[in-house]
Amino acid sequence: PRSHVVFLKTHKTGGSSVVNLLSRYGESRQLRFALPHRYQFGYPAPFRAERVRGFRPGGRKFDLLCHHMRFSLPEVQRVMPNDSFYFSIVRDPGTLGESAFSYFRAAAPAFRASPSLDAFLASPSRFFRPGLRGNHYARNLQWFDFGLPDPVEQRKIPEILAGLERVFPLVLLAERFDESLVLLRERLCWPKESVDLFPHNSRGRAREVSPDQMRRLRAWNSLDWALYSHFNRSFWRHAREFGMARLEREAAELRRRREVLAGKCLRGGGPVPAQNIPDGNLRPFQPPGGGKILGFALKEGLGEEERELCGRMAMPELPYKDLLERKQF
Repeated sequence: PRSHVVFLKTHKTGGSSVVNLLSRYGESRQLRFALPHRYQFGYPAPFRAERVRGFRPGGRKFDLLCHHMRFSLPEVQRVMPNDSFYFSIVRDPGTLGESAFSYFRAAAPAFRASPSLDAFLASPSRFFRPGLRGNHYARNLQWFDFGLPDPVEQRKIPEILAGLERVFPLVLLAERFDESLVLLRERLCWPKESVDLFPHNSRGRAREVSPDQMRRLRAWNSLDWALYSHFNRSFWRHAREFGMARLEREAAELRRRREVLAGKCLRGGGPVPAQNIPDGNLRPFQPPGGGKILGFALKEGLGEEERELCGRMAMPELPYKDLLERKQF
């Protein structure tokens, strides 16, 4: 099993669920986490080793790095061992753009100034000013999170993406989340139950994106579309190497285990609005002015062992990070 892992958590792609499984795996095996002093590593500034709590130049390196950052390979290498496995997750900008518009409405001036997503997409340049603080959320957000250059010459994009794939040998797809977890588990040589999780940070029913909105969002986020298309192809190449029938079988098995766990652990058997969660530690962060984020309420009467397992699976990212920090420091 690999115990040196770097996960680049990109925004609005399902990354919080992945951080939960990495937190549980690392905690259960007493691995050392590279943790930010607060909740992100100085984001949106590029990652710096000095942002990691307990980092000392030339000192002992960490086992797991998985909280929000803007990626910088040389700086990550100062913190993580040379044999670390790097992976990330991407999502079609046609649906990510709508999610970002809802979630980052208060944080991005371009979104705040626009009365609606349709108004924004009709004329993005009317609202968008590059370089304005918070506007990185409004265009090519995944490209930004990967720390890639912008602006960039069109002809250089394939070469940049090929270089990125050498750093990240596996990039998951948000749209194929369960299949992604199966491929990840195999790459890490972790046991099957290590990728059991509840989907965190969801808004309940996703809003429908019309074909016209999808087309406009992909065009506006053209660097993200190039990034996503590249890693979509590499994902299916990995899937074919793994074996498509086996992949479908293991993904179905993962979903069955998740249903059983949800039935055992969760009140209502799934996500609920934050106000319906009595335990304050399990209430997810609500973005100012954004869509309402769902969380999980535990069933009453769980045994001590079940309560710990279920509680960790249901715990949102920020309280879990605080818990890891208390244990480690």
